[in-house]
Amino acid sequence: MTFQPAQLRAFLAVVEHGSVRAAADSLDVSPAAVSSSLKSLRDIVGVPLFAREGRGVKLTAAGISFASDIRRIVALSVGSISSARSAAQTTRAPLRIGAVAAAGEAFLGDLLARFMGQAPDYPVELEVVKREGLWPLVEERRVDFGIAEVPPKRTTLRILAARRNDYILVGAPRHRYDKAALARALWLVREPGSGTRTATEEFLRDYGIAPRTCVIGSAAAIVRCVREGAGVSLLARDMVAASLATRAVQEVKTALTPKSRPWCLIAAADRDPSPGMEAFVKVALKSRAFSALD
Repeated sequence: MTFQPAQLRAFLAVVEHGSVRAAADSLDVSPAAVSSSLKSLRDIVGVPLFAREGRGVKLTAAGISFASDIRRIVALSVGSISSARSAAQTTRAPLRIGAVAAAGEAFLGDLLARFMGQAPDYPVELEVVKREGLWPLVEERRVDFGIAEVPPKRTTLRILAARRNDYILVGAPRHRYDKAALARALWLVREPGSGTRTATEEFLRDYGIAPRTCVIGSAAAIVRCVREGAGVSLLARDMVAASLATRAVQEVKTALTPKSRPWCLIAAADRDPSPGMEAFVKVALKSRAFSALD
């Protein structure tokens, strides 16, 4: 007996959202339809995949193992369509890169310029996406590479190279900052879901302070605000290197910084690299924008 696409979509939606109702809303179907798909899937597998947890459900040990394989099956089935369509094109298919906004602001522009100068035969398309939206793009081969901070541990994703990425705390020049001052300061933070926001939330929790925050959806705008004394922020060193060099901002030393969250060059685990992908990795390593994994 084989799996039906609707069964697999329902299963993964419940895994992602934690309940049948939330999964049904995301798929725009009725909860009864999701429940029916899960029941038929359980009958095929022969063991329970979910267990009740409060108002939702959680994966059993069997479900965790099953989910890992099903993600690969779904990603490969969708990716095979993208690969076939690319192969059918008469002109050279573009190298498709998906990246979070912070990577584009910090270093990706220089890397793309080098690649386009050294490998002009390969057209490039760059899509800037939210962090959580990047993984399905890579898994389903809608992009050739993803560039983001450390990705989730999935068998469908493979890290090809890494780039050092240290977060540092920055404030206005000539200000004195200690823990009490940082607790009183206004913290300028990125939008929820960004890697920078995650790093900031982890820092504040571990540092034991709960200051006022202001959301600004641009690292460049945050740097400008810090320069003007509007607040402090935890940012990637790449983003503030120029401002540090001119002493427009200062690095605020703490026991928890620098905080390392490496940038990663990510591809689908099951795909063979195209000539364009191989050329991009070569340029990235040769220019030292990324380093090979040990």
